[in-house]
Amino acid sequence: MKTLAVMRPKNRLEESQQMATDAGFKPVCASPVEIIFNKSQLFNEFIDNLSKSSVDYLIITSTNGAEAMISLSSEIMPSDDFVKLLSKINVIAIGPVSAGALSKLHISVSEIPSEYSSKGILESLSGKVSGKNVYILRSDHGDKILSQGLKDSGANVFDIPVYRLMKTRDESLTNLAKMTLAGEIDAFAFTSALSASSFIEAVCDLSNDAIDHINSATVAAIGYPTKERLESLGIRVDIVPKDATYSSMLESLAAAFTHS
Repeated sequence: MKTLAVMRPKNRLEESQQMATDAGFKPVCASPVEIIFNKSQLFNEFIDNLSKSSVDYLIITSTNGAEAMISLSSEIMPSDDFVKLLSKINVIAIGPVSAGALSKLHISVSEIPSEYSSKGILESLSGKVSGKNVYILRSDHGDKILSQGLKDSGANVFDIPVYRLMKTRDESLTNLAKMTLAGEIDAFAFTSALSASSFIEAVCDLSNDAIDHINSATVAAIGYPTKERLESLGIRVDIVPKDATYSSMLESLAAAFTHS
């Protein structure tokens, strides 16, 4: 059984650990980032425009984004009223996991792209958004591919950070760094650019040979922004799944070891 380093926010660790176990790995988990819901005037303006029927499309790119949206909106209006307003617009979820999170919150999803990525959303909305008001609710570290692509398609884009990712360093992260330097990790599952940076900083603080130790294992990045960040730090990325989801990354990793 291969030992897999899993780096996820604390609120996703238990679920992520079980998914890795079910995929046939021995997971070692750590939280290099913390999620903080982000109150802002931009979000208040989103609610105001939603109430005025001035929102055409809403894009949700993660479960965290869905949960942050509901939490922030509940401080402004009753949840039932907010969900009723959302039923009047096109709600796009980046994939079935995000769609499932929205469904649990009683929010209907209009569309899921065939490819669960920013590129997939752009292809799905091609020719539909010119002149439309498109809101993206996501983290403060969201890649620019989606917003720029929508602007290039003629949309009026409002990219609102409803949660912030902050680097953290605790005992679990230090333990994972030590295991990496001891050669005890067979593969790494990086699920965001910021968590990649936070982890690699922790390992590099312990050894000048940290990059070589990471590169001796199999490295997976959940998507191309994460891949680019890893490569900028000197990490060789072996796997980027077609769909930018944790489950798809686990499947790709399991397949790589099966055929190795």
